[in-house]
Amino acid sequence: MRRSGAVAALFIGCFLLFPWRGQSQVEIRCDPAQVTARQGEKIVLHFTLRNRSRQRLESPGNIFISYHVRDTTGRDVRFDNRRFSLPEPVRPGATVRFDLPVYFSIDPGAYMLEWDLVREGEFWGRDKGWKTAAVSLRLQPLVTPAFRNEHLPTFYQSGRGLFDRGQYLLRQVLLNNEVRLQGKFFGFSAGSDYPQLWIRDTATLMAYARFFYPLADLQGIIDRFFATQGPQGEVQDWVDSIGRCDKNTVESDQESSLVLAAWHLALSDPAWLSGEVAGASRLRRLDLALEWLWRNRLDAKRSLIWSGFTADWGDVERSYPDQRAIKLSDRSQRTYSTYTQALFVQAARKLAEMAERRNDRVMAGKWRNREKTIAAECRRQLYLPEKGYFIVHRVEGKDDALRWERNILAVGGNAEAMRAGLMSRAEIARFLKELEKRRGEYGLRTVSFTLLPPFPENFFPHPLLRVPWNYQNGGEWDWIGGRLVSALFRAGFRGEADRYLEEILAKNLAEMNVFEWSDRAGNGRGALFYAGGAGVLGEAIFHGRLGLREDFDRYLIPAGPDPFHLVVARGNDRFTIDTSGPLTVEISRLSKKKVCLALVPDGRTACLKKKGRTRVPRS
Repeated sequence: MRRSGAVAALFIGCFLLFPWRGQSQVEIRCDPAQVTARQGEKIVLHFTLRNRSRQRLESPGNIFISYHVRDTTGRDVRFDNRRFSLPEPVRPGATVRFDLPVYFSIDPGAYMLEWDLVREGEFWGRDKGWKTAAVSLRLQPLVTPAFRNEHLPTFYQSGRGLFDRGQYLLRQVLLNNEVRLQGKFFGFSAGSDYPQLWIRDTATLMAYARFFYPLADLQGIIDRFFATQGPQGEVQDWVDSIGRCDKNTVESDQESSLVLAAWHLALSDPAWLSGEVAGASRLRRLDLALEWLWRNRLDAKRSLIWSGFTADWGDVERSYPDQRAIKLSDRSQRTYSTYTQALFVQAARKLAEMAERRNDRVMAGKWRNREKTIAAECRRQLYLPEKGYFIVHRVEGKDDALRWERNILAVGGNAEAMRAGLMSRAEIARFLKELEKRRGEYGLRTVSFTLLPPFPENFFPHPLLRVPWNYQNGGEWDWIGGRLVSALFRAGFRGEADRYLEEILAKNLAEMNVFEWSDRAGNGRGALFYAGGAGVLGEAIFHGRLGLREDFDRYLIPAGPDPFHLVVARGNDRFTIDTSGPLTVEISRLSKKKVCLALVPDGRTACLKKKGRTRVPRS
């Protein structure tokens, strides 16, 4: 993984914090001994763990590796920090070597880290005479001109500290997730626990990532999913750098996600759709993907797309208490979720627009008709007018038995329904009142909590979902909260969207991370540096708060009352818009597009293409 100026490594081995007499039963060593890093930046430490004791060291036995943070005088700064599982059991007499990706969220400064083993709730190895190891850490601030110059070619200043500082963290998350193969960019892992490239995560980050990465690199990600596509069009959930792939079959959103990810790239280069992968054009492959969904997951009686019984948008079914829960099986229950319909509606609509751009009116007409069918049936069967929101899902043959599920407000499904245009402005306003009421009842810090209330305890047999407010059963997921924020900006609920976005960014900046999810108590869980979450928050800022829109022929941005300075540098396009003083546009280069300003409140649109600096009259 590329890390610019990340680790000033002196590979001389880690030194021990304390002198020892005789051999210690357990000894930790690490490399490098001195590290320079940014806040939130992923670095890799190399550990050697030698076990001379009589006990087996393993994380299933509640043994973990962690560290204490001290300042240069030896004073404790943060005693308890993240626990890391041992990658394999360490038998008596054995020595293992392993790498750990770590990051630091403390204030910038000079520190000493003491790495130790801990048996949770019982002891630290140091207290038993085990040898600990130290790393000298020089932690630099994340928000610096140097970081901006190197990693933020697209950059904005709004005068709102959380938004302006948040872009540094979101960009760092993408840097932490870069996957490289033989030194070349391969794609983005979903987070620290997911080394693969996942199509649903790719779809949520593509709108943001395309402001920072070469178009060809991002197109290569989509081509990897095209290359593993089934002959009938089925799309894999994930691919990795050594050629493996697989699919969680309880979902029905992978095909829609592929179309939505490709859409963002086609905006910059529509001709890319005509190029071939494995003997078929990319446009044809997108058509095959949704066609597979239509033929294999459409319920003919309901005219809705079906999937397994998951928690709203999740990929763990109510079937088995283990890994079998991600695959359709004899215990699967066919359900019709709002989230799945809303994603299909958006994908079909975008595919129709791409087909029209490539002059395939037959394909465009087909998907426009099918999109309208699903949208109408989703409204008719899944919207609850007496509640003011869409139900999580209906279950085949079990509508009466699961009538209590009507009381669950699913943030993810309803957010995507808004993005799909399935709710009116009045309905969104009513939804927000209900959302705020439930946030108050449950004392929730952000709108990222996914189910209000969650499914009851033990409703899902899988341990990750068994307890309410955990994982996909009501946990706090910013990749859901960010979608709601984007939807509210688009619908004109700017005050609410601003407040919600500030709450999410304040949490993330305090943690210097975007966790995969958090529990109700605010404990970060799952993967670190969750790429899909960072991507959708970046989209909420660029396309939501700043209002940047794009079609095949133009960029469009509102010049309203909120001042900002925006520099866009993407591919062959580079321009600057400044609304903080006299309204100006400076164009350095443009390929095929125009830069258009929607002048608020007078309703005019001013479009520019000529290079140079232009002052635009507001009236």
